[in-house]
Amino acid sequence: MFLNTTQVISGYTLQRSLSGTLNLVPATSASTSLAGTPGVTMTQSPTFTFQPVTGEALAQSFIRPLSPSELLPLSLSGTPIDVLFRLAVQSVNGSQNSSMLDTANRAGSPAFYRLLINLRRLQMAGLLGVRLEPATQGDDAAKSGGRLILTITDSDDPALDATARETRQMLGMTPRAQEAEVVYGSGKPRAGQIAILTRPILGVLGQVASEIEAEPDDVRRGLTIATIDDSTILSRPTVIIHSGDKPPRDVFASARYREHWYWIDSSDFDSKLAFSVMQMLLTLAETTTPSGTIVTIPAR
Repeated sequence: MFLNTTQVISGYTLQRSLSGTLNLVPATSASTSLAGTPGVTMTQSPTFTFQPVTGEALAQSFIRPLSPSELLPLSLSGTPIDVLFRLAVQSVNGSQNSSMLDTANRAGSPAFYRLLINLRRLQMAGLLGVRLEPATQGDDAAKSGGRLILTITDSDDPALDATARETRQMLGMTPRAQEAEVVYGSGKPRAGQIAILTRPILGVLGQVASEIEAEPDDVRRGLTIATIDDSTILSRPTVIIHSGDKPPRDVFASARYREHWYWIDSSDFDSKLAFSVMQMLLTLAETTTPSGTIVTIPAR
């Protein structure tokens, strides 16, 4: 079940008290005394309000594939484009990302990962851009609000210029073309277009789940499938989630399922970055107001 956190209320109470007693007896006695008892009490009682995501809201937020016009502009904010594509894109012009369902080629196409390496290099060099153009009347893009244009700029650096030319070739562009229209779909697009098949949020979560270090005994018993290894070219999974009997003391996040623990190392910056990208994608996908019963849980 998916829940939206609709409200978080933090309540704090600070109480201070001081009580004392004074015993007075004749001066000749040593029993005269003054005693006091200070006290400070602080309580915290946050309340979380959750709303189940059901019906049309569930379909729109988690089952509907992300729109390329919503996804690609995230790269302009500094989000690594290779992380975006590994999580949220299934194919580019027919080159496939890894897939849990494709038993014959679960790790995906090598061309897909080579493209991601090139796109990241061009992004870091400031040669990769995205813009949204208004659609003309009668244009197919009018239904989605405009035409998404991907731009690849030339460079005076010979190495970067060679990367730009190779990337254009991978995307079906001419050697010196600096822009192409991005459309949703799979397979070979028309001239001047790049076909990107995106994933829904459930697909993004499935991608991360498929890379978790699966316990060999669980795989042998049929409780799960073996870990997908798509790191041949990119050298590492998108998010590295370890498994074992007990996590280290200093971990970024951990959870126990059945008899095993699963965790992300605190020193694994790339995995933490990918998790922040997933959070952005989840926020991006929440395009409608969820319907359903509101559940309010006071924390104790």
